[in-house]
Amino acid sequence: MPRNMTGGSGHRSQCNSESNKTKMNNKICDTMLDELTDNTLAPGIFVGRVTRRLGDGRMEIFYTEKETIQGKERNVEKTIQAPIRGGMRGRGKKDVWIDVGSVVLFEETGLKGMATHRIMSVFSESQIARYRTVVKDADPRLFVKAGAEIVDNGGIDFAEDDEVDVDDI
Repeated sequence: MPRNMTGGSGHRSQCNSESNKTKMNNKICDTMLDELTDNTLAPGIFVGRVTRRLGDGRMEIFYTEKETIQGKERNVEKTIQAPIRGGMRGRGKKDVWIDVGSVVLFEETGLKGMATHRIMSVFSESQIARYRTVVKDADPRLFVKAGAEIVDNGGIDFAEDDEVDVDDI
């Protein structure tokens, strides 16, 4: 059978085009950023960082939320489990890939049990930069790369024992 020279998703005419999944993902993130600048963001929408993959389309997400504790407003660290929305699964996942360290937009679903939150979209590098300019007091831990080296300031240092030469005994 001859090689397909005139079609396919990697063909010259289609190789630089964005897929519908990528367009929808960018539209969701850009709309959220526009609402943040206008201060019209709906409650229950958060930005977090994926810390772990859990299987079955679920991710563990770290985020901070402002809460009033003893009369003072403070950022409280939270970790939740959230499934990926259906359009980002299956064939759609190749265009909007979510991995450990990705910055994601997620929402509260209002349901009880395991499905309390749902991942809506993934931020691109340009959208992360725009988010950091819009939200001045964003937690810097959200933007740490997954492969960044962590400096160990403490811990236990074990003394090395001298090896005993068996021939001397």
